[in-house]
Amino acid sequence: MTSIRLFTAVCALVLGMGSIPIAWAASETKDVPTTELYRKYCATCHGLKGEGNTTLGNSMTPPPRRFNDPAGMMDLTQERILASIRDGRPGTAMPAWGNTLSTPQIEALSDYIRERLMPSAIGADHSLGQQIFAKNCSVCHGDRGDTAVWAQSGLTPPPRNFTTDLARKELTRERIIFSISYGRAETAMPAWNERFTKEEIEAVSDYIRTAFMFPDGHPATPEEAAKTGHSARHEPVPPHFDPKIMREPMPGNRIGDVAWGNHFFQLNCATCHGKDGDGQGPRAAFINPKPRNFRHSASQHKMNRPHLFEVISNGTPRSEMPAWKTVLTEQEIANIAEFVFVTFIQPGFAAELTTTPGQTAPHAPTATPEPAQ
Repeated sequence: MTSIRLFTAVCALVLGMGSIPIAWAASETKDVPTTELYRKYCATCHGLKGEGNTTLGNSMTPPPRRFNDPAGMMDLTQERILASIRDGRPGTAMPAWGNTLSTPQIEALSDYIRERLMPSAIGADHSLGQQIFAKNCSVCHGDRGDTAVWAQSGLTPPPRNFTTDLARKELTRERIIFSISYGRAETAMPAWNERFTKEEIEAVSDYIRTAFMFPDGHPATPEEAAKTGHSARHEPVPPHFDPKIMREPMPGNRIGDVAWGNHFFQLNCATCHGKDGDGQGPRAAFINPKPRNFRHSASQHKMNRPHLFEVISNGTPRSEMPAWKTVLTEQEIANIAEFVFVTFIQPGFAAELTTTPGQTAPHAPTATPEPAQ
């Protein structure tokens, strides 16, 4: 009887009649090993090795999924495979097996496909990045990189959706590596440089770009990014921390007056940025996007003297940060930038110079100078 049902289902698929669930008795699958389950229910279309090049599979439109094809497996998360086995895939010949196989059997099949058929086609770096993303990033960014449902409304701002045109425009490889390493200020994105090595961070960054941003295999080159309007103006550092960048002098080799900068900062900037530079000033609760937290790891590994001078001079678009060049001289701007740099920024990156990769030393306490009288 089982053979008759299978033959009927196969004929229906080959003749273009769509997919139909095959309702074998549960007793026939109760104690079947996972390998045998795959051979019995999946290999006819997907192939014994997941290659999808079978007589029956070649007659289907669209064809069965090739599990060993790197280009085609980028979106095959565990969640996706479980749902496909359980509920089928509309518009394809993939039937729903939820009424035939138990939940443990479906989960075992999913693991078998991912562990036995997919890894052989994934490079070591990609596999490493995929594993790190699944264990640490997908909880917020979602298995498909399009932001987890709970996080879309549970976090403000929500985690980045890597599948959008805006992400492809803004997120260079360097920026992703930097964000993973040092976090993103005023968001829920933490710094991971204390937990992962440089190589691991690069692997997960490349996985994000390959799997979610450019699944067609055509990442944007710097020239292509420039054509879309991307600007690295506020991303002046390499993807990983480079102390040489942080030691660059003020534009024009100006020497800032820390005492003058402190006095001005406390009277004009602390209202938003906080007297301790932590972004917790009295007005911060009413401002979006939030004022810069200069003590955040990302700020302390990016905001060198030239960067501070530029932002203070020109302001930040779509924020309440004004362009002070309209009311201050370049020397006065240099004074403020120097105060912020030596008081809030420098202690953070200086601490990292005494550590090994993957670790960050605690920041040394820094006393904020009293405003000049």
